[in-house]
Amino acid sequence: MLFGSGPRIQFPPPQWLTALYGRRIGVETMDTQAACRTYNFLAGEGRKVVAALLV
Repeated sequence: MLFGSGPRIQFPPPQWLTALYGRRIGVETMDTQAACRTYNFLAGEGRKVVAALLV
């Protein structure tokens, strides 16, 4: 999972990560523009990817 946190990197609350990690879902935090670029790259390779984006 890619987490785009807006114009600056801001990490999500730990309780969000705990729930995702418990389901074996990895999370990468980055600014939203970088998350969009990374999403397009990974999707273009045919990989399973999801993004949560804040503007």
